[in-house]
Amino acid sequence: MSSCWKLRIKYWAAISNRFYRKKSQKGSVIIIAMGAMLILLLISSYFLSLSVTEYKISKSQIQTLQTYYIAEAGINEAIWRLKNDSDWNLCFTSSTAYCDCYNWTTSSQKEAGSLIFGNSYTVSIENSSCGNGEITTMASSTHGNQRIVKIKVYKALGSLIESSSVFSGSPSGEITIHASKINIHNGNIFSNNNINIKSASTVNLYDNQSTIEQEGLAFAYNNINITDSSFNSSSTCSKKGCGPNCPTGNCPPEKKDMPAVDFDSGLASSYKNKAINAQNQGQCEIVGKNYNGSVVVTSDKCLFTSSEFRNLLSNIGWNGTLYLNHKANGIATSTYYVTGAIELKGQRKMEINGVLIADGDIEIGEKLCWGIQCGFDQVKVNDPGVGIPSGLLSKGSVNFDLFSSLTSSSIEGIIYAGDKMDLISLPQNFQIVGGIMASKFAMFSVFQPLEFYFDEQKIQEGIWGGSTPPPGGTQPEFSPVITIDHWEELY
Repeated sequence: MSSCWKLRIKYWAAISNRFYRKKSQKGSVIIIAMGAMLILLLISSYFLSLSVTEYKISKSQIQTLQTYYIAEAGINEAIWRLKNDSDWNLCFTSSTAYCDCYNWTTSSQKEAGSLIFGNSYTVSIENSSCGNGEITTMASSTHGNQRIVKIKVYKALGSLIESSSVFSGSPSGEITIHASKINIHNGNIFSNNNINIKSASTVNLYDNQSTIEQEGLAFAYNNINITDSSFNSSSTCSKKGCGPNCPTGNCPPEKKDMPAVDFDSGLASSYKNKAINAQNQGQCEIVGKNYNGSVVVTSDKCLFTSSEFRNLLSNIGWNGTLYLNHKANGIATSTYYVTGAIELKGQRKMEINGVLIADGDIEIGEKLCWGIQCGFDQVKVNDPGVGIPSGLLSKGSVNFDLFSSLTSSSIEGIIYAGDKMDLISLPQNFQIVGGIMASKFAMFSVFQPLEFYFDEQKIQEGIWGGSTPPPGGTQPEFSPVITIDHWEELY
């Protein structure tokens, strides 16, 4: 073959290789581009799916929340009806010709058209006993969601404190007695939760006055726990068991709220307004004497701020006594009201002829010293007579602390603490004729004897502000308060 043909063959071979190389490169670009598009498509699909899922979750949460609020509306309607609907209110606590409160049940329904979002609910109440029932509301939505809410509600019986010298009225409050010796005469002890007696304590409930239907009893809604201690009563009535003298049909006892005291409402019968009225009519008299008996403080006021009352105590000095007198010029009054806390310290004494009320806490002997004046504090409350309230009342706590030790305390009337009462002291003597009422109660007296004498009349006078209940006529069989005892949600 000639050299000319060889050159031609090489030339066409080169051109052919170049053509096929370009074609191959174009194929690779197409494959890479398609792969990138596939990856972008997958990523887009993932984010689209994630967005759809988030939207569904958000929508579901909104629908669930809407359904919950509709269910809650049903609960609120039922509570409102128990308070304001005459038929519901009557049948909840009373048996009539057309309803029996022991097994009363009724319901109410709101159709979809009457509620926002097109939801509906049905609410019903079923009594287990008079004044004690369970409310159930079932809410449904147009999206298929359902929510069921159940609550237990009750009204406390209208009798004041189950004839109890010591009464704990908070659902979570307890009566706890440590290393103490207490004798309860003619009355009972009651707790809306537990009674705990421990640390070598001795508690005696004496049943020695036949004029009281039930006395010498220990009532606890939950349990009575006795640890290394002595407890003597005519019967214990609790979830752990019911003694032979427990009242029929009330063991374990039903919960019972603390009776409300009208501290400062707009009514003329409130304690604050009574103090203002007594002050305006010249019925107030406070005298303070120093340690040698000289009069150093006088006041014709019944209403004080916390700082004003503090100044009275400051001015009587170490070992001085502040007398809150009962002065009756045609109108019997003995009401002294402090719009704040009261603190007794630095070896001061108070003698109250009537009732002393505080918006804040009443602390007796929490601190040893007032400046350089140090010592133990003492309180005495005298009952001015029938129909006149006496005692110590606080919206907050009433505490006898360590530095009320080594003195004698005598209370004729009621000790009422909207919060807690602590008696953490080593008193020389401590006697109450009336009763103690607090959301929870704790005692630690280092085995010093404490004597409690139940007096229902003095307790009533302290709660009512006199010998009769506040406006409204007679004492109601049930309290006006609806208490929610338990809340449960179902889906």
